[in-house]
Amino acid sequence: MFHIVSKLLTFFIMPQGIIFILLAYAIYTKNRTKSRKSIGLALIFFYVFSTPLIVNEFFLLWEVAPTPISSVKPHDIGIVLTGNTINNSRKPTENIFLGGTADRIGQTLQLYKRGTIKKILISGGEVPILGKSTTREIDQIARYLIVSGVPREHIFLEDRSTNTHENARNVSKILKNQFPNQSCLLITSAFHMKRALGCFTKAGVKVTPYGANYVSHDRQLRLSALLPLGGGLGSSQLLFREIIGYISYRIFGWI
Repeated sequence: MFHIVSKLLTFFIMPQGIIFILLAYAIYTKNRTKSRKSIGLALIFFYVFSTPLIVNEFFLLWEVAPTPISSVKPHDIGIVLTGNTINNSRKPTENIFLGGTADRIGQTLQLYKRGTIKKILISGGEVPILGKSTTREIDQIARYLIVSGVPREHIFLEDRSTNTHENARNVSKILKNQFPNQSCLLITSAFHMKRALGCFTKAGVKVTPYGANYVSHDRQLRLSALLPLGGGLGSSQLLFREIIGYISYRIFGWI
Protein backbone atom coordinates (compact mmCIF):
# COMPACT_ATOMS: atom_id res chain seq x y z
CA MET A 1 0.00 0.00 0.00
CA PHE A 2 2.89 2.37 0.81
CA HIS A 3 4.30 1.89 -2.69
CA ILE A 4 0.95 2.44 -4.42
CA VAL A 5 0.12 5.64 -2.54
CA SER A 6 3.63 7.08 -2.91
CA LYS A 7 3.72 6.43 -6.66
CA LEU A 8 0.33 8.08 -7.23
CA LEU A 9 0.86 11.12 -5.05
CA THR A 10 4.48 12.00 -5.72
CA PHE A 11 3.93 12.75 -9.42
CA PHE A 12 2.05 15.93 -8.56
CA ILE A 13 4.89 17.29 -6.40
CA MET A 14 7.61 16.41 -8.90
CA PRO A 15 8.92 19.05 -11.37
CA GLN A 16 7.04 17.37 -14.24
CA GLY A 17 3.85 17.24 -12.19
CA ILE A 18 4.13 20.88 -11.13
CA ILE A 19 4.77 21.97 -14.73
CA PHE A 20 1.79 19.90 -15.88
CA ILE A 21 -0.48 21.49 -13.26
CA LEU A 22 0.68 25.02 -14.14
CA LEU A 23 0.12 24.47 -17.86
CA ALA A 24 -3.24 22.83 -17.26
CA TYR A 25 -4.29 25.80 -15.14
CA ALA A 26 -3.09 28.22 -17.83
CA ILE A 27 -5.34 26.47 -20.34
CA TYR A 28 -8.28 26.15 -17.96
CA THR A 29 -8.41 29.68 -16.51
CA LYS A 30 -10.22 32.39 -18.45
CA ASN A 31 -8.15 35.11 -16.80
CA ARG A 32 -5.41 36.01 -19.29
CA THR A 33 -3.17 37.59 -16.64
CA LYS A 34 -3.28 34.47 -14.48
CA SER A 35 -2.74 32.31 -17.56
CA ARG A 36 0.42 34.23 -18.53
CA LYS A 37 1.74 34.04 -14.96
CA SER A 38 1.08 30.31 -14.85
CA ILE A 39 2.91 29.76 -18.14
CA GLY A 40 5.78 31.91 -16.89
CA LEU A 41 6.08 29.85 -13.71
CA ALA A 42 6.00 26.66 -15.76
CA LEU A 43 8.89 27.95 -17.89
CA ILE A 44 10.87 28.90 -14.78
CA PHE A 45 10.32 25.47 -13.25
CA PHE A 46 11.33 23.83 -16.51
CA TYR A 47 14.54 25.85 -16.77
CA VAL A 48 15.61 25.46 -13.15
CA PHE A 49 15.02 21.72 -12.97
CA SER A 50 16.34 20.79 -16.40
CA THR A 51 19.53 22.88 -16.54
CA PRO A 52 22.62 20.71 -15.83
CA LEU A 53 24.55 23.38 -13.92
CA ILE A 54 21.68 24.01 -11.49
CA VAL A 55 20.67 20.36 -11.13
CA ASN A 56 24.28 19.41 -10.40
CA GLU A 57 24.40 21.94 -7.56
CA PHE A 58 21.28 20.39 -6.03
CA PHE A 59 22.90 16.95 -6.10
CA LEU A 60 26.18 18.24 -4.68
CA LEU A 61 24.19 19.52 -1.71
CA TRP A 62 22.23 16.29 -1.23
CA GLU A 63 24.61 13.43 -2.04
CA VAL A 64 27.20 12.22 0.45
CA ALA A 65 30.74 13.12 -0.57
CA PRO A 66 32.77 10.39 -2.31
CA THR A 67 35.13 8.39 -0.09
CA PRO A 68 38.63 7.61 -1.41
CA ILE A 69 38.64 3.83 -1.61
CA SER A 70 42.20 3.68 -0.27
CA SER A 71 41.08 5.40 2.94
CA VAL A 72 38.35 2.86 3.78
CA LYS A 73 39.31 0.64 6.70
CA PRO A 74 38.73 -3.12 6.40
CA HIS A 75 35.21 -4.29 7.27
CA ASP A 76 33.83 -7.77 7.81
CA ILE A 77 30.70 -7.28 5.69
CA GLY A 78 29.68 -5.10 2.79
CA ILE A 79 25.92 -4.51 2.72
CA VAL A 80 24.74 -3.62 -0.77
CA LEU A 81 21.15 -2.53 -1.40
CA THR A 82 19.29 -3.52 -4.56
CA GLY A 83 17.22 -1.19 -6.72
CA ASN A 84 17.61 -0.83 -10.49
CA THR A 85 21.07 -2.41 -10.44
CA ILE A 86 19.90 -5.06 -12.92
CA ASN A 87 17.73 -4.71 -16.04
CA ASN A 88 15.37 -7.67 -15.69
CA SER A 89 13.16 -6.63 -18.57
CA ARG A 90 15.49 -8.05 -21.21
CA LYS A 91 15.97 -11.61 -22.41
CA PRO A 92 17.65 -14.07 -22.61
CA THR A 93 17.62 -14.55 -18.87
CA GLU A 94 20.99 -16.29 -18.94
CA ASN A 95 22.52 -12.87 -19.67
CA ILE A 96 23.10 -10.36 -16.90
CA PHE A 97 22.06 -6.90 -18.03
CA LEU A 98 23.24 -4.14 -15.71
CA GLY A 99 20.82 -1.36 -14.77
CA GLY A 100 21.11 2.34 -14.00
CA THR A 101 22.48 1.97 -10.46
CA ALA A 102 24.88 -0.90 -11.27
CA ASP A 103 27.78 1.14 -9.88
CA ARG A 104 26.67 -0.21 -6.50
CA ILE A 105 27.75 -3.64 -7.75
CA GLY A 106 30.93 -2.27 -9.28
CA GLN A 107 31.97 -0.51 -6.08
CA THR A 108 31.15 -3.61 -4.03
CA LEU A 109 33.30 -5.74 -6.32
CA GLN A 110 36.23 -3.30 -6.07
CA LEU A 111 35.99 -3.25 -2.27
CA TYR A 112 35.96 -7.04 -2.14
CA LYS A 113 38.89 -7.42 -4.54
CA ARG A 114 40.93 -4.98 -2.46
CA GLY A 115 40.19 -6.97 0.69
CA THR A 116 38.30 -4.07 2.24
CA ILE A 117 35.24 -6.28 2.77
CA LYS A 118 35.37 -10.04 3.41
CA LYS A 119 31.72 -10.95 2.88
CA ILE A 120 28.89 -9.44 0.84
CA LEU A 121 25.30 -9.23 2.06
CA ILE A 122 22.84 -8.27 -0.69
CA SER A 123 19.53 -6.91 0.56
CA GLY A 124 16.35 -6.44 -1.46
CA GLY A 125 13.26 -8.34 -2.56
CA GLU A 126 10.70 -7.83 -5.29
CA VAL A 127 8.07 -5.10 -5.01
CA PRO A 128 4.65 -6.83 -5.44
CA ILE A 129 2.97 -4.01 -7.41
CA LEU A 130 5.67 -4.14 -10.06
CA GLY A 131 4.84 -7.76 -10.85
CA LYS A 132 7.13 -10.77 -10.91
CA SER A 133 10.00 -10.91 -13.37
CA THR A 134 11.57 -14.02 -14.85
CA THR A 135 14.73 -13.37 -12.83
CA ARG A 136 15.21 -11.72 -9.47
CA GLU A 137 17.52 -8.74 -9.17
CA ILE A 138 19.18 -10.11 -6.06
CA ASP A 139 19.99 -13.42 -7.78
CA GLN A 140 21.40 -11.66 -10.81
CA ILE A 141 23.64 -9.52 -8.62
CA ALA A 142 24.93 -12.66 -6.91
CA ARG A 143 25.53 -14.29 -10.31
CA TYR A 144 27.45 -11.25 -11.51
CA LEU A 145 29.66 -11.23 -8.42
CA ILE A 146 30.33 -14.96 -8.75
CA VAL A 147 31.35 -14.76 -12.42
CA SER A 148 33.54 -11.81 -11.39
CA GLY A 149 35.46 -14.01 -8.98
CA VAL A 150 33.66 -13.73 -5.65
CA PRO A 151 33.23 -17.18 -4.02
CA ARG A 152 29.59 -18.17 -3.49
CA GLU A 153 30.22 -18.87 0.17
CA HIS A 154 31.13 -15.20 0.68
CA ILE A 155 27.76 -13.98 -0.66
CA PHE A 156 24.63 -13.81 1.50
CA LEU A 157 21.11 -12.85 0.46
CA GLU A 158 18.28 -11.04 2.23
CA ASP A 159 15.35 -11.22 -0.19
CA ARG A 160 12.27 -10.15 1.79
CA SER A 161 12.71 -6.36 1.83
CA THR A 162 10.58 -4.15 -0.39
CA ASN A 163 11.86 -0.77 0.82
CA THR A 164 14.82 0.74 2.68
CA HIS A 165 13.09 0.53 6.06
CA GLU A 166 12.70 -3.22 5.60
CA ASN A 167 16.28 -3.50 4.31
CA ALA A 168 17.55 -2.16 7.61
CA ARG A 169 15.16 -4.16 9.78
CA ASN A 170 15.78 -7.49 8.04
CA VAL A 171 19.54 -7.03 7.76
CA SER A 172 19.62 -6.20 11.47
CA LYS A 173 18.10 -9.62 12.26
CA ILE A 174 20.59 -11.44 10.04
CA LEU A 175 23.53 -9.63 11.60
CA LYS A 176 22.37 -10.40 15.13
CA ASN A 177 21.76 -14.08 14.37
CA GLN A 178 24.63 -14.90 12.02
CA PHE A 179 27.25 -12.16 12.23
CA PRO A 180 27.19 -10.56 15.68
CA ASN A 181 29.73 -7.84 16.44
CA GLN A 182 31.03 -7.67 12.87
CA SER A 183 31.86 -4.37 11.20
CA CYS A 184 29.68 -3.34 8.24
CA LEU A 185 30.10 -1.09 5.23
CA LEU A 186 26.84 0.19 3.71
CA ILE A 187 26.94 0.51 -0.09
CA THR A 188 24.17 2.31 -1.96
CA SER A 189 23.67 5.22 -4.33
CA ALA A 190 25.03 8.50 -3.00
CA PHE A 191 21.65 10.24 -3.41
CA HIS A 192 20.00 7.44 -1.38
CA MET A 193 22.59 7.26 1.40
CA LYS A 194 20.99 9.77 3.80
CA ARG A 195 17.75 7.80 3.94
CA ALA A 196 19.52 4.42 4.06
CA LEU A 197 21.92 5.49 6.80
CA GLY A 198 19.03 6.89 8.83
CA CYS A 199 17.14 3.59 8.54
CA PHE A 200 20.09 1.45 9.57
CA THR A 201 20.91 3.72 12.48
CA LYS A 202 17.26 3.56 13.60
CA ALA A 203 17.42 -0.26 13.37
CA GLY A 204 20.47 -0.27 15.64
CA VAL A 205 22.94 -1.29 12.94
CA LYS A 206 26.25 0.53 13.04
CA VAL A 207 27.50 0.99 9.48
CA THR A 208 30.11 2.99 7.63
CA PRO A 209 28.56 4.71 4.58
CA TYR A 210 30.14 4.25 1.16
CA GLY A 211 28.46 6.07 -1.72
CA ALA A 212 28.13 4.79 -5.28
CA ASN A 213 26.33 5.75 -8.49
CA TYR A 214 27.01 9.48 -8.21
CA VAL A 215 24.70 11.70 -10.23
CA SER A 216 26.69 14.81 -9.38
CA HIS A 217 30.09 15.68 -10.82
CA ASP A 218 32.79 18.23 -10.09
CA ARG A 219 31.75 21.76 -10.99
CA GLN A 220 32.34 22.57 -14.65
CA LEU A 221 31.49 26.10 -15.70
CA ARG A 222 30.72 25.88 -19.41
CA LEU A 223 28.08 27.48 -21.60
CA SER A 224 26.40 24.18 -22.54
CA ALA A 225 25.67 23.53 -18.86
CA LEU A 226 23.32 26.52 -18.88
CA LEU A 227 21.11 25.03 -21.59
CA PRO A 228 18.10 22.92 -20.50
CA LEU A 229 18.32 19.20 -21.21
CA GLY A 230 15.79 16.39 -20.91
CA GLY A 231 18.21 14.38 -18.81
CA GLY A 232 18.37 17.20 -16.28
CA LEU A 233 14.62 17.02 -15.74
CA GLY A 234 14.87 13.26 -15.21
CA SER A 235 17.64 13.75 -12.65
CA SER A 236 15.55 16.37 -10.85
CA GLN A 237 12.69 13.92 -10.59
CA LEU A 238 15.06 11.36 -9.07
CA LEU A 239 16.18 13.88 -6.46
CA PHE A 240 12.63 15.03 -5.69
CA ARG A 241 11.52 11.42 -5.23
CA GLU A 242 14.38 10.76 -2.82
CA ILE A 243 13.74 13.89 -0.77
CA ILE A 244 10.04 13.04 -0.58
CA GLY A 245 10.98 9.52 0.50
CA TYR A 246 13.30 10.90 3.18
CA ILE A 247 10.58 13.21 4.54
CA SER A 248 8.01 10.39 4.46
CA TYR A 249 10.33 8.08 6.38
CA ARG A 250 10.77 10.77 9.04
CA ILE A 251 7.01 11.12 9.34
CA PHE A 252 6.63 7.34 9.73
CA GLY A 253 9.43 7.31 12.33
CA TRP A 254 11.62 5.02 10.26
CA ILE A 255 14.65 7.30 10.53
